[in-house]
Amino acid sequence: MRTHYRVWLSLAIVCALNIAAFAQMTPAGTQIQLQATATYTDSNGNTYTSVSNTVTLTVAQVADVQVTLAVQNATLNPGSSYNFPVTVKNTGNGDDFYQLSAGTLPAGWSVIFVEDTNGNGQRDSNENTTISRTPTLRMGEEYKMFVTVTAPPDPVTGSSVQELPFRVTSNFDNQKFALNSVSADVVNPFSPLWTASVPGGVQGDVTITGGKAVIGSTSGQLYTYWVKGQNAGTTAWDTPVNIGAAMSGRVSARGSTLFVPTADGRVQMVDLNSGAVQGTRTVASGVSIAASPVMQNGILFVPAQDGRIRAFDANGMLLAVSNQWGSEFSSTPSAPGTTHLWAGTGDGFVVCFRSSDLQGEWAEIVSPGQPVTSSPWIDLATNTLFIGGQNGLFYAMNATPDPTVPHVRWMYDAGAAIVGSPFFDWVAKVVYFGTVDGKIHAVHAADGTAKSGYPIQPRDAGKFLGMPIVVRKSGSNTPYIYIGGDNGKFYAINADNPQEFYLYDGSNNGESFVRSPSISGLSADDVIVAASTNGKVLAFPLK
Repeated sequence: MRTHYRVWLSLAIVCALNIAAFAQMTPAGTQIQLQATATYTDSNGNTYTSVSNTVTLTVAQVADVQVTLAVQNATLNPGSSYNFPVTVKNTGNGDDFYQLSAGTLPAGWSVIFVEDTNGNGQRDSNENTTISRTPTLRMGEEYKMFVTVTAPPDPVTGSSVQELPFRVTSNFDNQKFALNSVSADVVNPFSPLWTASVPGGVQGDVTITGGKAVIGSTSGQLYTYWVKGQNAGTTAWDTPVNIGAAMSGRVSARGSTLFVPTADGRVQMVDLNSGAVQGTRTVASGVSIAASPVMQNGILFVPAQDGRIRAFDANGMLLAVSNQWGSEFSSTPSAPGTTHLWAGTGDGFVVCFRSSDLQGEWAEIVSPGQPVTSSPWIDLATNTLFIGGQNGLFYAMNATPDPTVPHVRWMYDAGAAIVGSPFFDWVAKVVYFGTVDGKIHAVHAADGTAKSGYPIQPRDAGKFLGMPIVVRKSGSNTPYIYIGGDNGKFYAINADNPQEFYLYDGSNNGESFVRSPSISGLSADDVIVAASTNGKVLAFPLK
């Protein structure tokens, strides 16, 4: 005879706490009652049921924690602090609080924990309560706080990224903890001595002459600012001068007369002291002037965006017009001496022009099919012309008007477009220039070899579209590179030790430095002045 059994096991779960369910965790202290029921049927069809005793289980507490960082990386200046917003969540199954501690820190660094009273993730002025533990948190509850790090006060050299560890440990079970870290990068600040604002924005370069920074706006106004002294940063004229159109080039100066190029094809002559307009030279109606006019022997030479250079005498009479070299002339001519001038052309050449009739003595290709926007720099001591092209090639040429002499002395491949002009450090005999890939190149003038350690790519560099300035402050033997990028960063870099650098960051303010800065002199109180396209003007100290 065979006996058939049918057995069922039923579990009755009674929750002692009225708590909503949390992520597969049963709250500590929950009682679980277990009772087994067995039912079977014998061969005669009789059914029998047997019930076991009830067993009650109580869920034990299990600790756990989750730490979330809203920001994990930050940049700060020497001696400054940064508040990292942090959320601590009780992911255990019972009430718990958590001890807060910093790990082993680099020398000079400190880490403290501060309560985020209103939980908005921004440390407000009244949030100064330093804590070493969280309050007691119920299962699933979160707590907002800050991990506040403070950097050492000393200036830094080289890479300064530091990992700063901290630990959040369960008070119930100290074997349950979260080990996290934040990353802090220290950058030496480059703070302006003064700032000003040009309404309407800026397209052109800054010119410093007679103790004043001269800047044209996109709305057709010309502004001047005192660069140093007790009036530094204030306007030198009572009202700006109306020049009638935007200025996208650079003002040139001869004595107290400013020659201001405009986007509608004129050069306005303005008195530096009074702001009075003294005259106008109409170069080519409706043709923009994107480079700077130059003076030589009392003759005004004006490159225009129709690919020609024009010469005017002191009375405004047109003396000569060059042939057309491409569709633009964005390169400011270099006019040393009295008989010739050199300029990059819109069709990719560098040309030696006779000053008397603007006929070309010779031309060398620099950037085939691309306009040369870089302006030539001529070292008179060695009669060498330096210029770069948008094909990334940089040249040293023989700056002689003789067409029979080989002109190219050497060529250097920068690997990226050269838009801005070079700067020649006559002390070290090194030529510096920037490229659109965010690099700064330094090349020995004698042979075109790169200076040791170059090219360099400064931290967070954007495109370098303007000319760098490389100078030594009076009393110092250390050259510094001053240059701005299109992403709102402006740098002062030790040219001999680029690991030492100072950074101004205007990227969060919509700033962009696409033109060249200007320098007032080399004394301790002199400044570098740069203008952003959004109209902000900044004067930086010399390092």
